[in-house]
Amino acid sequence: MIIGTDGSSGVETGLSALRDLAAALGCAAVLLLQGLTPANASDIAILQAWSRATPNGAMVAAGYLTIENRGNYADTLMSASTPRAAKAEIHEMIEVGGVMKMRPVWEGMTIPPNGKLVLAPGGSHLMFMELKAPFADGDQIPVLLDFERAGQISISVEVGGIGARAPQPGTGPKVALGSKVSGAEPFFTHIHDSRLMANVTVSPGRSGPVEVLVQLEDPQENALAAEGLSITLSNSESGIVPITTTAERIASDTWRARMPVSEAGTWSLALQIIITSKEKIEIAAPILIE
Repeated sequence: MIIGTDGSSGVETGLSALRDLAAALGCAAVLLLQGLTPANASDIAILQAWSRATPNGAMVAAGYLTIENRGNYADTLMSASTPRAAKAEIHEMIEVGGVMKMRPVWEGMTIPPNGKLVLAPGGSHLMFMELKAPFADGDQIPVLLDFERAGQISISVEVGGIGARAPQPGTGPKVALGSKVSGAEPFFTHIHDSRLMANVTVSPGRSGPVEVLVQLEDPQENALAAEGLSITLSNSESGIVPITTTAERIASDTWRARMPVSEAGTWSLALQIIITSKEKIEIAAPILIE
């Protein structure tokens, strides 16, 4: 019999080593199974999925929702799709040089275990592009969300009015135009045609002095540098004379203007964009001012 330096026999030493190896392999197998085991779809809860009505001719709409991960493992929202649009993307707002800009998130967005991800106006959101028909107040938009662990989950996105605000818990997204919402959060919208897209933020979203921030992108979502941009606000229902202001450039693709808004209601915001001396584009969309 071979005696080890610690007084144990070689057989005992070998058995101990085998037990240690078996324990290590068992732990590795458990970790591997945890990594491969798909999350139960019931671990993912989708709350308050909503969007806003789009004007005729609009080619883009945004979707907002809250994702709760009630499981013990992180999951990632990888993509989204809907039969109501040619494509859908996950977008986030990031700060670049002190200016908020929108970009697609190709790697997906992760929801931590027992945590949540909120997609909301002015922040991360779903972008539905090349709409096949406008979103109308009261529509239920079928959307398929694809998660890394939980797989595919079908939801219905409820469409509110053009000026709809984020729904309160237990309610739908409909808010009467002109109604007051405490805090007067910024109004955020996308204006899009076949040549360019503008991300517009009006803050605060209430009557009085406002700042209008415009970020321009080409159809491939690259930054678009125009030569000039002016903004017109009008409210034909109230007989208010249109207000036009020349915006100042604060980045290669971003413009800012400060304008007075005399009263609450639905206004039309029009952008006159000078691409070159020979190409000018005008796009418009309704906005809600509280």
